[in-house]
Amino acid sequence: MTLDDLKRLSGHIKALIAARQRQEKAGGKDYSEMTPRQVQKNVADMAWLGMEIDKHVREAHAAAVDCGIADPRLPDAYGPVDYRPSAFHHYRHQPTKPRCMQ
Repeated sequence: MTLDDLKRLSGHIKALIAARQRQEKAGGKDYSEMTPRQVQKNVADMAWLGMEIDKHVREAHAAAVDCGIADPRLPDAYGPVDYRPSAFHHYRHQPTKPRCMQ
């Protein structure tokens, strides 16, 4: 475990907290007081936040393994992940593998 590993873990945890706070705020909105366009935007924002949160969880886990505070998962858990946050977007994310899996 190095200081860089801890900084990396800290960065992912901070980003995860911020994304969860935005998700909580967006999820608590009352759709009855919104226009259809605002509802559509909020739903899209929630989908993008879900993608962002999943990516940070995966990256934080790898950093935690490198810090020695989490156990590694099975090798296929570190394979590429496909995200489709909307009908028009497709992203493939390759999560960082812990050093013990490389």
